[in-house]
Amino acid sequence: MTKEILDQVARDKIKSQLKRNFLVEAGAGSGKTTSLVDRMVNLIYTGTAEIQEIVAITFTRKAADELKVRFQAKLEEAWKKELDLDIEFRLGEALQNIERCFLGTVHAYCAKLLRERPIEANLDLTFKELEESDDLDILEEAWQLHLQNLINEEPHHFELIGELGISVDNLFPWLKRLKEYSDVDWVTESVPKPVLQPEYQSFMLLIKEAKRCVPEEEPPKGYDSLQKAILTAVQKEKFINPSKEKDIISIFELFDKNLKPTYNRWPAKEDAKFYEEKITAVFEVSIKPLIQAWKEYCHPIIINFLQDAVQTYKQLKKERSLLNFQDLMIHTSKLLKGNPEVRTYFQAKYRYLLVDEFQDTDPIQAEIMFYLTSDDINEKIWTKCKPKEGSLFVVGDPKQAIYRFRRADIDTYNRVKQLIEEHGGEVLQLTTNFRTLDTVTKELNNVFEKHLPEVESDYQAAYRPLIAFHEDQGEDFTGVKRLSVPADYKKKEEVILIDAENIALTIQNLIEQGHNAKDFMVLTRYTDGVASYAKTIEDMGIPVSISGEVILGETREFQDLWILLKSFLDPTDEVGFVAVLRGIFFGISDQELYQWKQAGGRFSIYAKIPAEIPIVLKDKFEITWDKLQRCQKLIRTLSPTAAIEKIIEEVGFYPLLLKNGRNKRTYRSLLQMLEALRKQETNGNTTYKQVIEALTELIFEKTVVANLEEDADAVRIMNIHKAKGLEAPIVFLAHPVKSVSPESFLSQHINREDYTSKGYFTFTVKNGYADKEIAIPLEWDTHKTEELMYLSEEEQRIIYVAATRAEKALIISSHTGNKKNPWNILFEMENIEEIEVPEIEVFEINLEPKELTLSEYKAKTVSKNAWLDQSKMKTFEYWSPTKDKDYSELITIERESGGGKDWGTLIHDVFEKAVQGHELSNYIKVALNKFKLPIEREEEVKSYLQNLRKSLLWDELVTAEEVLTEVPFTLKVEKAHTLYTLITKNPEDTHPFYVKGTIDLIYKKNGSWNIVDYKTDRAKQVEDYEKLQAFYSSQLTFYKQAWEELTEESVSKEILYFIEPNQLRAL
Repeated sequence: MTKEILDQVARDKIKSQLKRNFLVEAGAGSGKTTSLVDRMVNLIYTGTAEIQEIVAITFTRKAADELKVRFQAKLEEAWKKELDLDIEFRLGEALQNIERCFLGTVHAYCAKLLRERPIEANLDLTFKELEESDDLDILEEAWQLHLQNLINEEPHHFELIGELGISVDNLFPWLKRLKEYSDVDWVTESVPKPVLQPEYQSFMLLIKEAKRCVPEEEPPKGYDSLQKAILTAVQKEKFINPSKEKDIISIFELFDKNLKPTYNRWPAKEDAKFYEEKITAVFEVSIKPLIQAWKEYCHPIIINFLQDAVQTYKQLKKERSLLNFQDLMIHTSKLLKGNPEVRTYFQAKYRYLLVDEFQDTDPIQAEIMFYLTSDDINEKIWTKCKPKEGSLFVVGDPKQAIYRFRRADIDTYNRVKQLIEEHGGEVLQLTTNFRTLDTVTKELNNVFEKHLPEVESDYQAAYRPLIAFHEDQGEDFTGVKRLSVPADYKKKEEVILIDAENIALTIQNLIEQGHNAKDFMVLTRYTDGVASYAKTIEDMGIPVSISGEVILGETREFQDLWILLKSFLDPTDEVGFVAVLRGIFFGISDQELYQWKQAGGRFSIYAKIPAEIPIVLKDKFEITWDKLQRCQKLIRTLSPTAAIEKIIEEVGFYPLLLKNGRNKRTYRSLLQMLEALRKQETNGNTTYKQVIEALTELIFEKTVVANLEEDADAVRIMNIHKAKGLEAPIVFLAHPVKSVSPESFLSQHINREDYTSKGYFTFTVKNGYADKEIAIPLEWDTHKTEELMYLSEEEQRIIYVAATRAEKALIISSHTGNKKNPWNILFEMENIEEIEVPEIEVFEINLEPKELTLSEYKAKTVSKNAWLDQSKMKTFEYWSPTKDKDYSELITIERESGGGKDWGTLIHDVFEKAVQGHELSNYIKVALNKFKLPIEREEEVKSYLQNLRKSLLWDELVTAEEVLTEVPFTLKVEKAHTLYTLITKNPEDTHPFYVKGTIDLIYKKNGSWNIVDYKTDRAKQVEDYEKLQAFYSSQLTFYKQAWEELTEESVSKEILYFIEPNQLRAL
């Protein structure tokens, strides 16, 4: 007996009512692709349409390929069975010309339309489409061009941003976001600058009054949060400029948090309570409104700055005839909107438009859709366009709308649904689920019936039950189950590890029972942890396929590769060097390192092998040192990326990946990484330091890995946003300890009411691990509340999408209480079966207790605070050649104005670039802006640069054998070291010093090194430079001895270069 399909009437309408427009709400697993294909085949079968008149829009290229295969198969099936010769001919002709039917993404379709009518679209005939990565490169180029234009023409814009207390560098991430909303009006409004000083003075009187009640001696457990804020505010006040609003705001912000006193850390509880209440009351009533007013004042200044940058970006694309994905849609919409003749042409050519996954559509796609099907070719307001009968067929599921962060908008979906009904179309519901067994759908229905409304709202789709077509026949592993992490594990990393082991063991057990690896899918709510799950499963010999973004730095091999490559930036960094030696490429044990040190060895690439070291160990260190020195030579002789590729070969990175069982994905990640580094060099980042900075970002930030093994027999692992449209017999919902409130990442609200789209954007900067809000639009609280409604409801839909990927079994990871579990509402299901995971055997190591005699105990505990006294003794100290210098002897030297730390740093920066051979015609202005120095000093810098290039020093550099600039070094100096007396004269000091310094310039001539130190002192009297030379001589003496020790090569000259009188003084 054939089971009845409850929504068969709707499915029949899709196939037979070809002259009617439909929006089909197809629930998860309801066979929407089948319905789409059936309608397309019937358009051909009935003679309603020819193959080239049909357009089917899909969400992804992969979906388009799948649709094309199924459409062709269905056509062939119908053609083979057909007895009517006329119909058979139509079907056969369609098969022969199937490539003339457009099946693809909306971007590809827009590109096709624009290439047909580029003149009317005001485009170059040879325009090119930009991939996302190339688009970001263009944006960054435009940003730099924008900054340069401002430096040359409108430098006051930089000053204005600086007055807000914001670095221009912090604005580029926001430009990346805002350029995605070029079709939206960025709402902002200029407001008067708030007057902060009166309230600031009053508030500081209160804070100073409160400080009198804060104990001068820090309590044993430290100051509480309120005390810290009070002390910091009083300290800051001494150094700020009260006429600058940004300085006042920095003090106000100290109290813009929940500051609770710990009463036992105050001399009197009453004082603590009084000042907590008083400060909170004053802050809420007087200060908080000022902070908000300041953010509202900053908002239009930032928006205007970024809008100008977007215009530069648009102009750059126009000059090069480049269109990104959004441009393709915007230009297509404008083309159709303003050209009735063009609209008529395309409507005649493409008569039937079918759109899949409409809930995830870009709002501009809705405009294009209605312009292409409208019966009034002159109507320019898309919401007033009435589609021709049968011309529009839309499939979507609002319960699966989860891409609001990518411009997908449930408002647009609801609007289109309303328009289709208003214009005589019909909304159909497909609720029969052909994917999932009834033992799963029944449980899910119980949950989502509670969390989704009966009737759709502006923010949420209506509840529709999942009606399973397939019944559970009592197979071994079906239904909803739970995998629990024991309560003993509390730290996030521990829980993820145990959860991953639980999942891996369960998969391994099921594979042994006859399942295939591809039967399993592991989903996480966020990208966090994906690599950990993949590694744990791989370690059990189970193949894995990752989709989406991963962090390469979570892989040990890439961590150690980064440590190795970074170590060459500072060859004198002993700590970094030891990390390299202990890493997986050289595998030197701690015991071997200890033997090396005991034999008098130094941790430096320049060190010699000690004679006293055992012969076996000597061979090992010789091989290691030889390899490291070859790597360093590669860096000096090749371009950075070429050197890195050679080093990767030199240390055996590829064989290591194979040995450790890494799969093709890891190898592809490496290739992608190297290609990205080559691109960095092409874009002008040609120094090794710049490339290592780019490498750091590639390794430790999220990277999209190309997945070329989607159909392999492997466990699929991904975050939920990569799982749309996918399914698997058994699905794990993993990572039960990360649930983030939408409020924490809410930073914008798009309002698409009426015929306009308005964008309300806030701006933040990184403040440690958190984001600090720096600018908001007017009435942001209202817009924020509205957006929070959308995002909170979307979280429910995300869980719906995740849970409906399963065919036979859904396994949910659980941890005590599940408060931080993103899947927590699913535990409202009753009678979830707990999976028993095989225990992992743990071996305990019994160590013999160390004997402690009574006399030893008494000696160690002579005072109950003995441990505290001991901890106060210095065990080491950091020192630099410029630290703790007594500048009092230079007080009598009269100086010209215009010097200072920023000026000195600027000169060092420019000189470094000059010696490295960079073009500096435009850079000097950029550097002046970077250090917030007047643009008018450009000529002064140029004159110093000219003096350098005419000096004897420059002649030496031109013919030098080797030139190094801004060379950092790190050195551990023990008591017996010859440098120790240059650091401290205190005879009681016995602890080691860790020395860090940077040498401005070193060059080798005739086999010996020469050290140069730039000095930007601006003495009025020439004779005072003798005093300065004497004062700085000890610093160069230290550099000389340190460099000779590190390199075991001689230094012949130490030179001071005073730039103001343009004097070279050799010591």
